[in-house]
Amino acid sequence: MPNHTPSPVEYALGLSDEDKQRVFCALLKELIELEGGSGLIPITNDADEWLGYHVPPKGAEALFERYGPKLSPERMAEVEERFRNPGPSQPAAQVIAELIHEPADVVPSAERGTQPTSPR
Repeated sequence: MPNHTPSPVEYALGLSDEDKQRVFCALLKELIELEGGSGLIPITNDADEWLGYHVPPKGAEALFERYGPKLSPERMAEVEERFRNPGPSQPAAQVIAELIHEPADVVPSAERGTQPTSPR
C-alpha cells in the first residue's frame, strides 16, 4: 500500500490549535503584503463560496477616513486607541447600559399616529 502524502490543507488540519494560528497568521500576513494591505481582501473557500472580507489595519484606517463620521477629538482619540489595541472594544454590559441611559431619537406621536412607548 503506497504512503499517502497529506495535502497542505490536510496537514494544517492535523496541527494543534496554536500551530494553526501561527500558520494562519503567517499566511494572512503574506496575503496582506500581496494585496497591498490598503483595501478589503475577499475570503472564499475552495468551492468559491464567499466567507467574508479581511480588512487590514491600513485598509480599515483608509475606509474610516473616507466613509467614517466626523468625530470630536476625544472620540477620535478613542478610535485611534482601538486601532492600536484590537480586540473586544467594550463589554456587552457596558454597551447595554449606555443604550439604556442614552436618549432615543423619538418621532413625535402625532407624526407616528401612535402613543409613545417606553423602550424598557
